[in-house]
Amino acid sequence: MPFLWLEVNDEPGPDSLRGYIERNSIALLSNSGKAPLDPPSFDWLGRSCNRNRVRASGLWNQNHVEECYDPAFLDTLERLIHAETEAP
Repeated sequence: MPFLWLEVNDEPGPDSLRGYIERNSIALLSNSGKAPLDPPSFDWLGRSCNRNRVRASGLWNQNHVEECYDPAFLDTLERLIHAETEAP
């Protein structure tokens, strides 16, 4: 799975932009409670995890995996990506 590193210059916390990006990214990518669009590989170590939310989500995370993402998050993410790729 490809990944992208974005700089978000605010203090970490539940009400920060950083927290908003984290929560919504996890909720978007999680397979928990829905048919997976991109399931983890058969030999993914998380399948052996003792935490049901990790196994169900296909992510090494328990927080936010059962939440719905905010569709407006995608506009925010796009803006951040463009700002990052256009930086000198």
